[in-house]
Amino acid sequence: MSIELKTDPKYGYYPWWPENGDDWVHPEDVELARRMVPSPRVWRRDGQQGEFVVLTYGEQVLRVRRTLWKDLPYEGFDIGNLVEVRTRGMQNDHRTGTITEMLWDDHTGTLRYQVHEPNEEVENGRTYTADDLKHVEQTDARPEVRIEPPEEDGEEYELK
Repeated sequence: MSIELKTDPKYGYYPWWPENGDDWVHPEDVELARRMVPSPRVWRRDGQQGEFVVLTYGEQVLRVRRTLWKDLPYEGFDIGNLVEVRTRGMQNDHRTGTITEMLWDDHTGTLRYQVHEPNEEVENGRTYTADDLKHVEQTDARPEVRIEPPEEDGEEYELK
């Protein structure tokens, strides 16, 4: 009996262009790779598609051959997560928003997260560590219930 080890998801980034040329990237993804690699963006490896590894960064999907990238620890947060920014003794302004960027800070050796509030027109560029963030449970949208008054006196109220 063999046991298959689950190795994905994994997280990492490309601080350099992995090889000479574009052979390491799926032909349909070269333009995206050229825009996003190299960079401090932290990609999530989500398995394989044929001979290519599937990487995601939010809604961006990149297919690459196995290449050297820098593995990073997973801290429990992903792009798209709804989070609360903790004040941490007034170091941060309290806010709630969605993680829009996951970046590796090579200088400090930490993952940094950019949070965008729904009412912000432009992202402020401020980043936070995992210690600054707390997951917020998504609330379920409840259906609207209206109570219509009776059309004639003496009828019962009707739920619609």
